[in-house]
Amino acid sequence: MGVVVAVLAALFAPARSTPATGVAGDAPLAADVERILGDRMVEVQGLSVARFALDDPDSVEWAAAGTSDGAAPVGPNTPFETGSVMKVITGMLLADMVERGETSLDRTLADVFPDVDFDDPEVADITLQELATHHSGLRATPDGEQAAVTFRSMLLISPYEGAISPVDGLSHTEAGPRDQYVYSNHGFATLGHALAEEAGGSYPDLVRERVLDPLGMDDTAVTAERPEGGALSYYEPGVRVAPWTNTEYAPAGISTWSTVSDLVTLIDAVADGTAPGSEATDIVLEDVRIGGAPSEEEPATEAGGDTELSMGLGWHVLDTPEHGEVTFHSGKVYGSSTTVLFDDERAVVLMGNSFTLQESQLALGLLGDEPGEPLSAPPSTGMSMALTLLPLLLPPVLLLALMIRRRTLITQRPLDRLRIVSLSLGAVAWLVYTQRGGVWTDLPTELSAVAAGMVATAVTVGAWHWRRAPTEAGRFRWLHITVFVFSVLFSLTLLSVMGYALFFAHQ
Repeated sequence: MGVVVAVLAALFAPARSTPATGVAGDAPLAADVERILGDRMVEVQGLSVARFALDDPDSVEWAAAGTSDGAAPVGPNTPFETGSVMKVITGMLLADMVERGETSLDRTLADVFPDVDFDDPEVADITLQELATHHSGLRATPDGEQAAVTFRSMLLISPYEGAISPVDGLSHTEAGPRDQYVYSNHGFATLGHALAEEAGGSYPDLVRERVLDPLGMDDTAVTAERPEGGALSYYEPGVRVAPWTNTEYAPAGISTWSTVSDLVTLIDAVADGTAPGSEATDIVLEDVRIGGAPSEEEPATEAGGDTELSMGLGWHVLDTPEHGEVTFHSGKVYGSSTTVLFDDERAVVLMGNSFTLQESQLALGLLGDEPGEPLSAPPSTGMSMALTLLPLLLPPVLLLALMIRRRTLITQRPLDRLRIVSLSLGAVAWLVYTQRGGVWTDLPTELSAVAAGMVATAVTVGAWHWRRAPTEAGRFRWLHITVFVFSVLFSLTLLSVMGYALFFAHQ
């Protein structure tokens, strides 16, 4: 029984790593991508990259690796979730409307939404510029949504699925400090709706009319459905997740899709100043410290290692030793990693369909004349492996040992039916948990099959001894039964929640 289950688990387990094995495309770019990725190719499910000189945008280099769905190779026209890269398009829309005289950077939310009854006057006084530079004091979600967002995040399900409209959430939300950089999807979603309100339309129609259509970005869209040929979403290679959906938060980069080809068109037009709202790259805030208040007094390296940069409208501008000023934005959702960046000479566009991809480091390494240093494993890799191996292997080993010995570990009492049930159910629940909550990038997925086989073996042994086992053999019967009930409830909850998350990911 154990061997049969192990084989089936190896064939059908959701945790089955399928990383890319090589990079194809224009030889110089493909070689640079392979060199920088190095051993971290294990982070790539599918990857599409473009690089070009700003003074010669027709000579674009293209490269790609991996697949969009486990079979179909990706390319420059493969749609990926944009994530927060969409924020720069929202910032450009703001800049374009300011230039047209349709709004202004100092317009407040109270000015734009006079019918909203703001509980906090600080929220009413937030300006469009503060929204566009992450200085609004708004957090990632409207107040009251944090618990649902956290729960869904733990399941790797779209955190904003079913979240209240960002504008509706303004009435009962309290603002934090507005003199600090606080990255906010709520703030940028509100900005998009504010611009739509100013123009008397909807955000999807407005951004299509003002930015996307003029640039010919036909494959960039706001949609809650995966576009035709769109890359499936993977937390890490082989481990599926569902796309982030909620078109109410599209201005922040949720339910938005694009291609590397479209983003090359965007960056080319932004860099040469011909794109609508290309003034969004102009710096409006300097010396912004990520993680603290803006400061002009001491460099970031002397302030605890915080990153210090400048802000355009949606765009970030970082002064780097290797490339000078780099204008950029990255986007990350649970199934996609994207980056657009450029300096005075070159631009890089990168899209991938795995969360674990180190997209910003890869893109920055591709920007110079010489490729950057090979990527290393993130600092959290060791902890992630431990937090996967512990619930994966400890419950099956313990369960099998107890079933064979037919005695408890500490008190050496006979293994009764209550313990057989609770221990078996717990081992199964933790096994399912590792399929959803485990991190498999640097682990052989065969371990999952081995663990499943051990659980099946242990359960079979327990069933064999069932008739001879007492129903209850605890030293304190009331305590034993209480522990049994709570153990079963915990295991059933974990099993159902993680089972639901797996089901949702494969819809």
